[in-house]
Amino acid sequence: MRLRRRPFLRLFVPLFLLILTGKAYYDTNAVEIRNYEMKNSSLGEVLTNLKVAHISDLHIKKIGPREKTILQILKNKKPDLILLTGDFIAFQGSYEPLMSFLGQLDPPLGAYAVLGNTEYSNENGSCILCHKERSKSLKEKQNPVFLRNSLISLKINGKNLNIAGVDDSVKTKGDLKTLLQGMNFHDPSILLSHSPEVFEEASGWGFDLLLCGHTHGGQIFLVRYLRKIFPLMDPALDFIDGFFQKGKTVMYVSRGVGTSLLPFRLGVKPEITFFTFEKNPTHDSFRNFAISNSPSTIIFAGLSISNIFETFNLFGFPPLFSLPLLERDRVGGNSNNPNILFDFESESDLRRLNWECQKWFELSTEHVTSGKYSLKATLPAGQYPGINFQDIPEDWSKTPYFKMDIFNPSREKIKFHIRVDDNKSGWKYADRFDLDLDLRPGMNPIVVPTDSIKTNIHPRFLDLKNIKRLMVFIPNNLKQREIFIDNIRLDRKA
Repeated sequence: MRLRRRPFLRLFVPLFLLILTGKAYYDTNAVEIRNYEMKNSSLGEVLTNLKVAHISDLHIKKIGPREKTILQILKNKKPDLILLTGDFIAFQGSYEPLMSFLGQLDPPLGAYAVLGNTEYSNENGSCILCHKERSKSLKEKQNPVFLRNSLISLKINGKNLNIAGVDDSVKTKGDLKTLLQGMNFHDPSILLSHSPEVFEEASGWGFDLLLCGHTHGGQIFLVRYLRKIFPLMDPALDFIDGFFQKGKTVMYVSRGVGTSLLPFRLGVKPEITFFTFEKNPTHDSFRNFAISNSPSTIIFAGLSISNIFETFNLFGFPPLFSLPLLERDRVGGNSNNPNILFDFESESDLRRLNWECQKWFELSTEHVTSGKYSLKATLPAGQYPGINFQDIPEDWSKTPYFKMDIFNPSREKIKFHIRVDDNKSGWKYADRFDLDLDLRPGMNPIVVPTDSIKTNIHPRFLDLKNIKRLMVFIPNNLKQREIFIDNIRLDRKA
């Protein structure tokens, strides 16, 4: 009997894996078009005969077959308004493919968006979404318009529609009360949020429609059931996809388009959603609220060798057919002097800083202590505005001193903070090194003996061969400030 089973298993197992792989590829690259008509909603007073598209969690790495399919769907369906709910880029990904995608959106009533947690995980470059290239100035015309704890009122057929955007709750950037300060509660309203975690608070304020993403619908069909078994999973998974209602507020959670953590989907296809609205015949809309849906349509984005590789690239290997990294694009210290962490002599150093809105970095010829340039940093008011230096050399063990030069152009002292983490620190205060300093007006040479770099609470020296993070910031900053930083280095001399 055992001998008979073996040939069967040898055939069944590979066949099952092949079918499963094919199913995963199809589910990752087949876009489902979902269509809903919302009845008895006050939004119908403004949006009757208009079409609204909702897109979430693009996680764009390139303009590939799936992204081209989404753009073609939008071209064919011709929505009047496009709303996007964050996670536009892949984790630590480039913004260039995203900008190409967004540049092709041109609905008559505009496109409006909020940021997601991946944008905050890769702040380096995110300012290009709102700002002119290499400029502190905002774009005169954003496409889409990014709503960051803010709202805009559209005049449509002589009536007002509030479109509000709350910043990402996953990264604790959301501030719903701030955007409500300018809101007319008598007008119909749509709230955009990356995560559905804001549902409870939003329903308390009576928004008509809340659009979210973040969950990917679980991305793998088993997540829907695992959430019930393991309640400590992401709390947003309580609202895994579809419609939810509380009081007047109806929330729709999109399954999104892209992928995260795993590069493929299984049993949970990408989606783009279209809403139409029926005019509200009553004033008691939320009691009689109803949704009707047309049959969905599935469009397969196609099959290609490069797309198969990307769909099952579990270990993050470079894309097929990619060019080798040019020497001028390599970062992580100075190749001529490995003890130089940052010398700010090229634009590549600027790419290793955590750019975000209201924060600005540029090379300057002022207050230089080494080479031709220093870093001029403009930091906004806030609790911890500062700089996260990325791709730093990790081995600090061969030199006794860590140094940097900081020029304070103001006439008052500035509180300044240096933070260093090793591979054991994580984000825990107890397991990292923190140092508070006063920057006096003028030049401030900072010298830190590396043998003093100990954890804050436990008596442990940081592993100087495995330094993972260097940050500086101005704690509890009350106003915008400028500082000049130069020649961040490791040195043998005090």
